[in-house]
Amino acid sequence: MIRLFDWRDVALLRRVRKDGLCMYARMGCTRGPNALRNALREILPTGRRGCTMVYRPDAKDERAAVGQIFHSADDHHARIAFIGPEDVLGRPNGVHLLDALVEAAGMRGAHHLLGEVNEDSHAFESLREASFAIYARQRIWRLVGVPPADQDKHSGAWRSMRYGDSPAVHSLYHSLVPPLVQQIEPPPSRDPGCLVHWEQDALAAYLQIERGPLGTWVQPFFHPSVDNAEDLLSPVLRQFRIDRNRPLYLCVRSYHGWMNSMLERLGFEDWQDQAVMVKHLVVKVRKPVLAPLRALEGTRPEPTSPIMRTENRRSGNRVREST
Repeated sequence: MIRLFDWRDVALLRRVRKDGLCMYARMGCTRGPNALRNALREILPTGRRGCTMVYRPDAKDERAAVGQIFHSADDHHARIAFIGPEDVLGRPNGVHLLDALVEAAGMRGAHHLLGEVNEDSHAFESLREASFAIYARQRIWRLVGVPPADQDKHSGAWRSMRYGDSPAVHSLYHSLVPPLVQQIEPPPSRDPGCLVHWEQDALAAYLQIERGPLGTWVQPFFHPSVDNAEDLLSPVLRQFRIDRNRPLYLCVRSYHGWMNSMLERLGFEDWQDQAVMVKHLVVKVRKPVLAPLRALEGTRPEPTSPIMRTENRRSGNRVREST
């Protein structure tokens, strides 16, 4: 049986929260899945940004499981935030739990459900069985410590993103990101702490940044014409004051693969390779839209030829003819 989370499932969620899998890398690296806290917030009227489903098996030899999605009211996509225990995805009931999460995301108005997993894991196979498809690949790099300090001349090349930068950021996004990804993930918003770099009145680079208690997440967007990306990136990374308790994670999508060797020189380590998967919850239907012709609405047809009356007298009878 699969149903919504309630107070009876608190003990179960406490038991599996450390044995689960987070499929939202950005949230996992900065704040952690926080599955129990998010589930308790759902019970409150003001905290319903997610949905938690609970699988309670009928057979005693099967394990109960919990799945959780994260969805904001203004987003067209939802994300699988947590599934625990992780090994449930290697069993048939894991696919049933994924189907329940898909249905819950659709009921909340999401158009897509996303999940980020390693391709050599049971989660990847379970997502494929649940009709998820790969639309992008990403490599997550991790840096513990501080990068080299020999490029200080570029320390003032970045500034915080302003409201007027949004059109240029969207233009850079559309020129770099493949159309398939654009259909699913919207352009980056003006989040606090994001940085921009301009060269000759043109936006050359943009850094989407999120800081959390567990670490800092950076997703870069560099135009290929930038030939000093390594020199530009190094001073910005040092400003984050990284320590061993809060590492820095930098996400490189496959269309930015040229940055991998640069990050290796800056001291990053290859942490995870993931497939970004999606299941479409809506189908585009094309059909004609019928509309009345304004020229004929509320009018009466006019005759195309004149009408006249003629009279003939034959045998005392009057005959009328119309032409």
